[in-house]
Amino acid sequence: MKKSGRYLGTLVLSLMIGAPVLAQLSAGASLGYGIPTEAGGSGLWGGGLEAKYYFNYQLAVGARVRAYTETIGQTDGGLDGKLTAITIPMMATVEYHITDTDFHPFVGMEAGIIRSALITDLKFNGQNIYDDSTKDYNIGLAPKLGIGFDITQGLMVTAEALYNIGLGKNQAGNTQLNFERSARFLTVHAGIAFTFGNRFD
Repeated sequence: MKKSGRYLGTLVLSLMIGAPVLAQLSAGASLGYGIPTEAGGSGLWGGGLEAKYYFNYQLAVGARVRAYTETIGQTDGGLDGKLTAITIPMMATVEYHITDTDFHPFVGMEAGIIRSALITDLKFNGQNIYDDSTKDYNIGLAPKLGIGFDITQGLMVTAEALYNIGLGKNQAGNTQLNFERSARFLTVHAGIAFTFGNRFD
């Protein structure tokens, strides 16, 4: 029994010591821009933060929060209207890196919850006549592809494109996979990531 206990303790200790080699933690930040979703839109500007584990040089899983803001304005005969849309995807992410070289393309998928808010501001001759805000939550997906370049083993720069899909709701309020009513927009991101350890070990 004592020998079994010592063996189990040695095994657990070995796994704990080896864990950083098998799964390297990475943290990153990026800036993004999205194509305007409506006529008169100024484009979606935003960014994001992420944390993920590399189980090997190819496979990484983690979590990511992104946020975008878009402003749409119209003026007609003294009437000024402005819509501000705020979109916050909160996603789990998985990536597959194709090569183990310093320059490595990757493909991936993000899935989770998208929080959205719409702020309406209406003025006539400079006087506020209407303002309102609404909030909503939807299931979202974002297939993506990108490239990474390792400046050092611990520092990587990235560029990626994501196609964001917010799944619609039916009139009863139940989430359904209705792509015709989806909110879709393409974003491009550029950022940096720090890896705490050697990603290729």
